[in-house]
Amino acid sequence: MKKSLNTMIRNMDDLKQQSKIMDNMKTNKEIKQEGKSPDPLQYVKKNTKN
Repeated sequence: MKKSLNTMIRNMDDLKQQSKIMDNMKTNKEIKQEGKSPDPLQYVKKNTKN
């Protein structure tokens, strides 16, 4: 049985395209400076309130 590798980058062309996309993305700090909120919280520590 052939193992499959789970990745979003399948070849060099995909890597180049994804790199261009990432270069143009804003940081969370830049997003906050615009008065917007960054990505939603992905993980909450136990015993903390939202």
